[in-house]
Amino acid sequence: MLNKIAADITFHGGQAFYVGGYVRNIILGISEPEGEDIDIEVYFLSIQELQSILSNYGSVHLVGKSFPVLKISGHPEWDFTLPASSNLTFTEACLRRDFTINSMMMNIISGEIIDILGGKADAANRIIKHTNGEVFSEDPLRVYRAIQFAARLNFHIHPETLKLINQTDLQKIAPERIYEELRKMLLSPQPSIGLRYMQETNVLERMHPLLYNLIGCPQSPQHHPEGDVWEHTLLVVDQAARLRSQAKNPAAFMFAALLHDIGKPETTRMKEDKITSYGHDVWGEKLAVSFMGDLTKNRAFIKEVAVLVREHMHPVLLYKGREHVSDKAIRKLINRINLHELLLISEADFNGRAVKRDFQVIREWFLEKSSRLGLKLNEKIEPLIKGRDLIQMGLSPGPNFLKVLDFAFELQMEGKTRGEIITAINNRH
Repeated sequence: MLNKIAADITFHGGQAFYVGGYVRNIILGISEPEGEDIDIEVYFLSIQELQSILSNYGSVHLVGKSFPVLKISGHPEWDFTLPASSNLTFTEACLRRDFTINSMMMNIISGEIIDILGGKADAANRIIKHTNGEVFSEDPLRVYRAIQFAARLNFHIHPETLKLINQTDLQKIAPERIYEELRKMLLSPQPSIGLRYMQETNVLERMHPLLYNLIGCPQSPQHHPEGDVWEHTLLVVDQAARLRSQAKNPAAFMFAALLHDIGKPETTRMKEDKITSYGHDVWGEKLAVSFMGDLTKNRAFIKEVAVLVREHMHPVLLYKGREHVSDKAIRKLINRINLHELLLISEADFNGRAVKRDFQVIREWFLEKSSRLGLKLNEKIEPLIKGRDLIQMGLSPGPNFLKVLDFAFELQMEGKTRGEIITAINNRH
């Protein structure tokens, strides 16, 4: 239908072009998911003329104030825009975009590509380069866009662009906009590429001190031959990227991978020749809440990330002590967290080292234990005794009610049957 709309626009004296990332992806041979945004810029028509043409294809809605965008009902992925000025040349239009790889325009009818700034060559050479010297001062968020593009496309950022990034004031960027770019970076094939650029351009130091503190934080060479906590984190996020398709919430899973050891700088100690970080998981949960709270107000999302950070070590620790681990410990763990998600983050952590390791034996042990206990990885344990049962036993709701339910559930964690729990409650009262 877009070709038909473009032909209609041409008939009325206009020209319609694909612009931005859609053209870049065509050049790179990347197929975006269905429903991905397609930006269309229309020249030589007024907004009223364009509205009239588009109305033949559905209800037209005007969104945005400073930069009007026309949308057709039923096609939310299409954004029709006009140049900022009716006198804007194609060269000026290309220069006002962020990076050369995003500056190309493709005539929808002819397929001709207008590439004034060398975007095609930069795409072939896998380079992200700014279009003009004011790119980042106009919108500092473009710093994060450059970084996430590098991770998503496995591109290099041009040295001159890196210099500009270092000079850009980032303090006034809205947190929710930063969150979105970090999310895209973490959902890339190799997030470590973007994170290394954040380190190189001092974005970490200026904007994310909790991550910056991971640099230089020592670890035991025996367990972490890769080096400090930052190097370990880079390996872990790349391992997590390979596993995230299995996670129920890939974004939360990836943020948890990024933050899983964020508590280590506060808890790392030297004891004789030994490096320890006892309690970094508990401390890390608090810092994860703080880090995520600075980016989003989605409390459920923040909690999901923080719980994974808090629990990330338990699968390996329980496996190491498997000869002495009680069934109760397994039940309690499954009741605290989705074990499927926990095993994924634990696997990323376990394999995020400069040495090849196999997590499969740990996973199989957990699966066998949970199966033997009749537990499901994705479900919490259903209490055998509920409030209505206590009422049937003659107990009255009151301050003591919750304590009795907690007592009953604790017995259930120990493996007691419903009958045994009821007997214990009766004996107690």
